[in-house]
Amino acid sequence: MKNVKEFFNDNINDWSESVLNEKRLCKIVETFYNCYSKAKTNKPKILDIGCGIGYESKILSDFGAKVTGVDFSENVIRSAKANVQNVDFVVADITKSLEDLGRFDGVLCLETLDYIDNDNIKNTFDNIATIMKSGALLLISVLDGDSKNEERSYIKVGDKEYDKNFYCYSAEALCTYAYPNFKLVDTWQFNDFNEGWRYYIFMKQSVNK
Repeated sequence: MKNVKEFFNDNINDWSESVLNEKRLCKIVETFYNCYSKAKTNKPKILDIGCGIGYESKILSDFGAKVTGVDFSENVIRSAKANVQNVDFVVADITKSLEDLGRFDGVLCLETLDYIDNDNIKNTFDNIATIMKSGALLLISVLDGDSKNEERSYIKVGDKEYDKNFYCYSAEALCTYAYPNFKLVDTWQFNDFNEGWRYYIFMKQSVNK
């Protein structure tokens, strides 16, 4: 059975056009960017984790942010580079060090932490913290829950079977994993779409070591 990285590498080309025409996440990305406008942060430097083919990265760039998009799928990043201009796209695994990417005013992480299991979610938060400035904002989305979601994990495409290793997380669990680097400062709800998904804003804290 193939894993989640192989799932995206194998299938991204079939989705590229439909993803680029998707509109449902634009409202969320715009709301996130407006957090920086209100704070009068000029051209914030934002990291888009799990950027896919660059849909959200493009929106942020069009608003005026300096954007870097990362994904662990080589084929996904190749597609992003072909479809989106004015964004730096990099292959990176967020369960490993991200320090080579530089420092960011904010991080977007939509529908991505769900592919990180319980054994790696804590060090993933730690890795993200190392590349964020104090006071920077991290927006994440997850499906609410406390375990691996079997229905979303196991999928068959043609004659290929995949285990996407899809995990659900509660706000309480995320706060535990994020501590002490982050503090939960807001929860967003968008009742007109994406039922079941939760959107959380964390702020990077200064941690004395």
